[in-house]
Amino acid sequence: MYEYKLIRSKRKTISLRINENCELEVRAPFNAPNSEIDKMVSRQSDWIEKHMPSARKRMEQSQKLTPELLRELTERAKREIPPRVWHYAGIMGVEPTGIRITSARKRFGSCSGRNSLCFSCLLMLYPQEAIDSVVVHELAHIRHHDHSPAFYGFILSVMPDYRQREKLLKQQPDIPG
Repeated sequence: MYEYKLIRSKRKTISLRINENCELEVRAPFNAPNSEIDKMVSRQSDWIEKHMPSARKRMEQSQKLTPELLRELTERAKREIPPRVWHYAGIMGVEPTGIRITSARKRFGSCSGRNSLCFSCLLMLYPQEAIDSVVVHELAHIRHHDHSPAFYGFILSVMPDYRQREKLLKQQPDIPG
């Protein structure tokens, strides 16, 4: 049996996740019996065993993200991402209202309701093909503020190999240091 951190909330289902500290978190409804939660954790042992090594690697990599490295990545992103945004915006016939670079660790990009784009400096750890896939994804949100088939159709009309590029983002980057 695995040790886990239990988080009860107003929800209908039980879910598992491995957090950034490599701890198993179980989210469960207030009324879920502990025995049911334990059975769920036990049934998911294969999933836990499969995902724990990559979570440990992510945690180790995260510890290498020094303030100096984050500054370097941010400066590089500020130089390199805006030209890519404007390049693809012209091709796609859309216009963002702004471009920001952050040090977000949980998502590579976002598009606000006002069509302002935000990108994580951590994108700089990935190949250019992966960076461009995030740029096109966020620009597509200017036209489609959802993840509908039309949204993905729009992306694929601009970047037919989008799915292969997107897979690059699932790989752990090599962090210098």
